[in-house]
Amino acid sequence: MQEGLSTYRLGYVANCLSLGLGASHTCRLASATPHRLEELIELNLSELEQILLFNEAHGIELFRIGSSLIPFGSHPVNTLPWWRTRASNFERLGRIARRSRQRLSLHPSPAAASLTSVHQRVRDAALAELRYSARVLDLLGQGPEARVVLHLGGAAPSRPEALDNARRMLDAMPEALRNRIVLEHDDKIWSAREVAPLAREQGLPWLADNLHHAIKPSEPEWPLEQLLRESAASWRVLDLRPKFHLASQKPEGRPGAHADRVDPEDFRAVVAALDGPADLMLEAKEKDLALFALRREATSVGRATTGEAVPT
Repeated sequence: MQEGLSTYRLGYVANCLSLGLGASHTCRLASATPHRLEELIELNLSELEQILLFNEAHGIELFRIGSSLIPFGSHPVNTLPWWRTRASNFERLGRIARRSRQRLSLHPSPAAASLTSVHQRVRDAALAELRYSARVLDLLGQGPEARVVLHLGGAAPSRPEALDNARRMLDAMPEALRNRIVLEHDDKIWSAREVAPLAREQGLPWLADNLHHAIKPSEPEWPLEQLLRESAASWRVLDLRPKFHLASQKPEGRPGAHADRVDPEDFRAVVAALDGPADLMLEAKEKDLALFALRREATSVGRATTGEAVPT
């Protein structure tokens, strides 16, 4: 990277508000008949195509797919061989994403995928969810930079035992599945300083989140610059472009609640702390509208949110 220059790209999560589409339609478990699931899968894949085309038209190269793209994709109720019957759909979606350099990801909820649980049924369900998420990225022909973002989970019965549970689960995973995972610290249980050593020993990248770090800082605390530098190193050692989460606290919301948009001060602080090219996934309620707002902010201070290096 040239001195005084920084390259970064912005992305958004799941729903495209400009189009009014989310590609995440689902149903109640009791209504999840094969026919109903087929209808929802067709609808979601169609909406995802429209979102990817929208991203392409607007130069957006970072996007997180909603976990309900295939409703009950990891649940026994969905017995459809959707990965075969919809292979041509995924191939077409993958071509769009690749030609427009869109880096895709998924992020199962902590309830759906926990590494630390002592309960086998929870661990089995988590593994099924991770396999489903990784399969989606595989079907889309995404490279190794496309990851399933994963929180560790709870800390019961004790923190050391929970970490041992996570190690055992990661150790037992097939290599192809491990290669789709990135670990993330959270704002309630596991700090960045706790997640980083586990990721390092497992040979996995870990993802830094500025808002999580503000709500649950490491002890001793890392400045924002060090947080991003440590996280970036875990990506770069694997020859992957770093990716971070960027969010702002919702005014008067519970600690850690995402604001509608990213506060320009948070945006500027994160960009100023970058030590090289990186991708910033915006976790904001206004999704693509929040992204466009930051593009305008970037322009006003002489920065760009897409393309190559620009002056700081």
